[in-house]
Amino acid sequence: MLGTWPNVYADPATALLTGLTGQDTTTTVHVVTALTGVAAGIAALAGALGARGRAWVAALQLVVFGVVLQGTGPLSTMGYLVAMAMPVAVVVLLVQVVRRYRVARWTVGVPGLALLAVGGFVARDALAGIVRMLGAGLMEHRAGLMLSLLVLAAGTLWAAVGIQALAGTHAVGRATDWVVRHRRAVTIVAATGPLPYALVRLTGLTPWPQLGGDLDLSTRIWGLALSSAAWLGAVLTLGLIRPWGEVFPRWVPGLAGRRVPVAAAAVPGGLIAVTLTFSVVPMLVLFSGQGLAQGLAGAVIFPCWYWGPALALAVWGYVAYRTPGLAGGPRDRRG
Repeated sequence: MLGTWPNVYADPATALLTGLTGQDTTTTVHVVTALTGVAAGIAALAGALGARGRAWVAALQLVVFGVVLQGTGPLSTMGYLVAMAMPVAVVVLLVQVVRRYRVARWTVGVPGLALLAVGGFVARDALAGIVRMLGAGLMEHRAGLMLSLLVLAAGTLWAAVGIQALAGTHAVGRATDWVVRHRRAVTIVAATGPLPYALVRLTGLTPWPQLGGDLDLSTRIWGLALSSAAWLGAVLTLGLIRPWGEVFPRWVPGLAGRRVPVAAAAVPGGLIAVTLTFSVVPMLVLFSGQGLAQGLAGAVIFPCWYWGPALALAVWGYVAYRTPGLAGGPRDRRG
């Protein structure tokens, strides 16, 4: 029947629905939902689908692309991509410390760069092993990675359609008012989301690693990179309520002192929020099959269930706070 179709959902971990019904059903649901979306898009462009219709279609698409076709892949992919960029980010940051801060130049910048250089030379074989591991993993799982990212992108775009369809309604205005009033507390809650994973990953540098035993040096270094990516996520989340989230600080090369474009924070923050929120159900299903103790531990270490929604609200509050004309925005502030 569907034997000639690409078996993109052959791995049950690729999508929640695959583990429940099989790859053929999942592929059929994907194709039918996509065609429905295309038809709705054509109708909207032709003026035959109003705001309410667009909202309902977006909700349907989100249920499929945001839940039933989601797996744990997008979350892992995002984490790995950020971790792979961390060495470059750390080097750039230390160079900027040397250039911009007179005292920290000799207490942080130069010692940090020297430590990285010496550590890179001493651990060169382990670093080469990490590169080989990542390269082999990307090649082996490239089809699944591309699929997970495409489904994530589709869900994100439909979320944008739903937001656009509901924009300007009284309910959204009241919700925006609430989010702006509570954005500081919500943002702090969101910033705690990556901390359990960051702390657990740091145990890989001790004799008592919590995410695996008897780790080699390559695995420990990669765990440190993943931990640093999680710490970066916490810091950048706090930037949504800090002055340097509105004006680039001195350590940002080429942009120091300039206003931060709203999209520069909202787009990556929103993408991570969508990734986390879409991962809630697949992650909880995964944890539920690991027994009570391990399941609870997994839900604490990977708290997508509150981290994703809290980050989405934090980004929402940031955008509304900085956008003139929106509830709570610069033109509407009181006192």
